Amino acid sequence: MVSRVNKKGYINSYCIKYIIVYTIHKYIPSERGLYETESPFTTVVRKTLISTARTCMTHTNSTEADLEYLRQDPPFPEKSACIIKCLLEKIGIIKNNRYSNTGFMTVVSPLVFTNKKKLEHMKTVAENCDKEVNHKEETPCQLGNEVTTCIFKYAPELHFKA
Repeated sequence: MVSRVNKKGYINSYCIKYIIVYTIHKYIPSERGLYETESPFTTVVRKTLISTARTCMTHTNSTEADLEYLRQDPPFPEKSACIIKCLLEKIGIIKNNRYSNTGFMTVVSPLVFTNKKKLEHMKTVAENCDKEVNHKEETPCQLGNEVTTCIFKYAPELHFKA
């Protein structure tokens, strides 16, 4: 896999976008217990996700305890929702403080492009969430909860609990 690093140090690869959807619950809190059978790819992805999560934790003034809530179903407490919102912004699912249908499809398309049925399912998920995500924020990070709740509602297969 070839990945490019931009001026801010973010890896611009669909693999990193995939990781947020697939492993947010599996790898962020697991830094204390590394997996013995990790492939080199998984190791790079895990470390990148942990680094991004740490950046979001610093940005949101969150703690390890705030990460643990992400193993549960949304809605998450405010600080945990802020971490999710930050991560979703970094991968493009949230743009300009709004859910991005295009951003979601950019993230999931590499995962399902070989399976027409799954690709159509993800398009439906994207369209449904485009219609349903509430952008009237009661709290600053509520959008993180809104987006994850909608995605998991229509695509529960994307919610991997550890």
